[in-house]
Amino acid sequence: MVKKPSTLFNENDTLNTTQPPCLDIHAHHVGQSVVDRVNAEGAAHGIRVVKSDDGATRLEVGGRLTGMPLIPTLIDESARLKWMDEAGIDVQLVSGWMDLAAYHLNDDAGQWFTRLQNESLAELVARRPDRYAAAAMVPLQSGELAAAELTHAVKTLGHRAVQIGARVEEEGLDAPMFDPFWKACEALNVPVIVHPADLNVPPRIRRLFLQILVGNPAETTYAAAALLLGGVFDRFPKLRVLLVHGGGCVPYQFGRIDRGRTTAPPFARGAAKLPLEKYSDNLYYDTILHDDAALRYLIERVGTGKVALGSDYPFPLRDPDPVNNIDKNNKLSNAALREICWGTGAQLLGLQS
Repeated sequence: MVKKPSTLFNENDTLNTTQPPCLDIHAHHVGQSVVDRVNAEGAAHGIRVVKSDDGATRLEVGGRLTGMPLIPTLIDESARLKWMDEAGIDVQLVSGWMDLAAYHLNDDAGQWFTRLQNESLAELVARRPDRYAAAAMVPLQSGELAAAELTHAVKTLGHRAVQIGARVEEEGLDAPMFDPFWKACEALNVPVIVHPADLNVPPRIRRLFLQILVGNPAETTYAAAALLLGGVFDRFPKLRVLLVHGGGCVPYQFGRIDRGRTTAPPFARGAAKLPLEKYSDNLYYDTILHDDAALRYLIERVGTGKVALGSDYPFPLRDPDPVNNIDKNNKLSNAALREICWGTGAQLLGLQS
């Protein structure tokens, strides 16, 4: 049965509905306005729309084609709402497509492209503020520009989060160049969603979809370890970082990563000042694990207040039934379900229940 959406918020962002709502913290959107503007103006910034021999549409960004075609459901708003209703999702945090992060473009082109995407996300939210919130894209090739774009996205466009890649080309997220961005995230109290991008990978990996099946969790793990070991949470203790796909390997290899804090060779040792467990409060996780036992372990380890429902809509590897799959075999209490389905995400985004 299709679940009818509620009118969730009043002007003070307070819930109007008495039914437990569900918030999807992990979903992606590319607006038709992005495609149209790239067709009209993108060439001047090194970006163009490309039709392949099989008729699929890809974007070429700075000479790199997106790893997957631009699937219609990334754009189609009616299909998105239909799926949300069927899946029992009341509100979706919509983020861009990380293949379009464009970190390898020059600063001006990167800023133009992220601004375009952020304006398109804001247009979607403006059309249905009862169903959507937005996470900004930023030109992270420059920490200063990323901070400025985030400030604009939050203060002018109303975005409630920011999504970044697991690395910037070959630069880890603990690099000092990103400190202006982290400082802005703290000042704006904006949660950071760390999400891998489908970067250039060898054919031996791509042919089995391993760049997604294995590469994405691995990249998330590298990113989180860099944040933990690299001292980012010492420099910016109020940061809140959500790790997609259940945190990659982080919750299940946390002890191993912490062991390296003290036993790695001196030349490779990180800058973290404390045992890594002391930074656990900075980390959050989504539910996209496709494994009941793994999700159960994650919840037991970090608690329901650190886990938020996610779908990864509309990509092939998404959770097709995220609300029901959370409790399929986990026997969670109603309070625990409400926290995962609404409370954790609402707290991250500044929504009151």
